[in-house]
Amino acid sequence: MSLIRNILLWASKNYWISHKLPKYKFVQKSVSRFMPGETLDHALSKCSELEDIGYGTIITYLGENSLNKTQTLNTVKKYKDALEDIDLHSLKTVISVKLTQLGLDIDEDLCVENLKQLLKAAELKNTFVWIDMEEYIYLELTLKIYKKLILKHNNIGITLQSYLYRSEDDLRSLLEIAPYIRLVKGAYAENSSVSMQNRNEISDNYIKLANYMLEKNILKNGFISSFATHDHQIIYSLIEKINTDKIDKIHYEFNMLYGIREDLQDEILKSDQNLTILISYGEEWFPWYVRRLAENPKNLFLLLK
Repeated sequence: MSLIRNILLWASKNYWISHKLPKYKFVQKSVSRFMPGETLDHALSKCSELEDIGYGTIITYLGENSLNKTQTLNTVKKYKDALEDIDLHSLKTVISVKLTQLGLDIDEDLCVENLKQLLKAAELKNTFVWIDMEEYIYLELTLKIYKKLILKHNNIGITLQSYLYRSEDDLRSLLEIAPYIRLVKGAYAENSSVSMQNRNEISDNYIKLANYMLEKNILKNGFISSFATHDHQIIYSLIEKINTDKIDKIHYEFNMLYGIREDLQDEILKSDQNLTILISYGEEWFPWYVRRLAENPKNLFLLLK
């Protein structure tokens, strides 16, 4: 793992930095490349524009590691308001949540109850909830909660990270119950005992897991693969397999973040692939933003423009 990436990931968790740097205009200008604004209206306005072009959309309210019950209830309200507005504007947007936003650090039962509320609210609006995967320390509990709730709710998906050694085993166990799985590389600083550190190794494992998911697409009716990556080599490799195996695009989609590799996003859409753009909003954007820089340290040059 590069020194720059380590420094950036450290900065994303540093309290002083995360409260000082966002006040600088040059940082605010830079983050605007990756999110259309801090408010729900900003996010949904951009969702509407993108859906008119042909993209799918996901929104996520930024924030993590809620410190008390009041904060978790505020997050639930934010997402419920989003679901109401999505329905009001006849958008196809879905939501993506972090369980630490919903109280995973505080009390498991609180987190589960909050997530149930969101799932029920989403069901009423005929829409969907993705669970983001966070740091390794939350993995077991996140999977436990997901496996419990998917038994009663079919509008929920889970995320796996290709940089974790155990993800192949997790994928195989989830395929027995989970029709919706999103694959990402992983964006947190993890110990080498649990996580691959070499970029090529992580990419190779991503392709291995993604190919396995696509093969299961053919065999398992209703299973949806979601491939979240900005790595063009991975995307081209998967599209080649999709075309060779004649996999119907109703069984998979690609995901990318708003503002990153827009040239590639346009190329994917024009190639008649399903592409969903994730749009973030909220005031607590700094940790998320720095992790985006860490994924590709070349983005640091955007701070200077």
